[in-house]
Amino acid sequence: MTSQTLRRTVLVGAAIVSLAVVGAFASPSIFPTGLTITKAGVQPGYVIFASPDGFAYAIDVKGQVAAKWAAPEPNTVMGYTRPTASGTLLARTGPLRLPTAAAEAGGGYAENQAVPSVVEFNQEGKLVWKYTDNERPLHHDEEREANGNTILVCNKDLKRPDISKRMVKDDCLIEVDAKGKVVWEWETADHFSELDLSESAKEEIMNAYGSAVKNVPATAFDWAHMNAASPILEGTGNTDPRFKAGNVIVSNRHLSTSAVVDKDTKKIVWTAIGMTLGQHDTHMIPGGLPGAGHILVFDNGNNDVNRNPRHMQSRPNSRVVEIDPITNKIVWEYNAEKSNRPMWTFVSHYISSAERQPNGNTLICEGSYGRIFEVTPSGEIVWEFMNPYSKLNGKITDNTVFRASKVPEAWLTVKK
Repeated sequence: MTSQTLRRTVLVGAAIVSLAVVGAFASPSIFPTGLTITKAGVQPGYVIFASPDGFAYAIDVKGQVAAKWAAPEPNTVMGYTRPTASGTLLARTGPLRLPTAAAEAGGGYAENQAVPSVVEFNQEGKLVWKYTDNERPLHHDEEREANGNTILVCNKDLKRPDISKRMVKDDCLIEVDAKGKVVWEWETADHFSELDLSESAKEEIMNAYGSAVKNVPATAFDWAHMNAASPILEGTGNTDPRFKAGNVIVSNRHLSTSAVVDKDTKKIVWTAIGMTLGQHDTHMIPGGLPGAGHILVFDNGNNDVNRNPRHMQSRPNSRVVEIDPITNKIVWEYNAEKSNRPMWTFVSHYISSAERQPNGNTLICEGSYGRIFEVTPSGEIVWEFMNPYSKLNGKITDNTVFRASKVPEAWLTVKK
């Protein structure tokens, strides 16, 4: 064993132990749940999120359920659900009974569970739009564009011997109009050379990360693992053409890379490589909000060592970072120490999100523990909510939240 390998093994082991300790403090089986912190300075509004029990919720600043939604079609169950600017909700949905024990009847879909459909429903729970794709499984993210179209993350199983000896599960993006027509499509594998991968990283991908897939030879190889795709909106203040409205920011978790795809040329025109580790929810802060034009990322700090071709070391903590895309510098960061807590008390090794608020606060979803909280720019926690709407997976209580978003008080027109 080389000294580098030994060091990597020791650090990874230490990170696993640290995560276990965090789990003991942050497990959803502990109490209290619901509203745990409330102080002056919280941004007014309702927090919207989907829960493992299969419902989506709107929670007010007092921690009370203001609205609750079930899947809008019979015999279906919802996964990730998000509000739209027009007052509707977008959700990933699929059949009620799933083929895996991890997503049993009555519960929501896991973050990476591919589904056949994305639906839009109004606050009365009525279905108003649906897109179903029988060729490209839909996963992780769906976002409504300013023109009314919808950007969806999907994947395809492809033979790409120039990339890997194995069949690859290649992430794609599609833009779908109101009639369900695909008007734009993009595939990650076509832009492999634009991801600035080292020769050693390319070799690991060519060999399908080795031990990560050796026991599942029949499955396609998830080489990049896109977990977010967010269109850039008008009015961000950026004049650099790389960040023009309509371009799409994507997050490739396995590569610890965020990138901007030019909508017209389909080229990758910007990357943040190795600034974050196993990140989620990469997006540009919209115009009119503090930090507009910067990129906000939930930096998980952990990535499977067998699916990490950039060889970045895991950390026993998560953080939220705000990146100036012009300089590629981190201009703001939140970690637990900002709240005068031990660094390791804030960690979610998968899922999770962050969203800038009009008052300058940041709403953070520490997804793996179902913790949603709001911090000031200095790191003071002014609101915290532990998701109590769980389900039982075997002997494990699951209260995870993929993402959370806050809407203005005027957004919610139908209340419980």
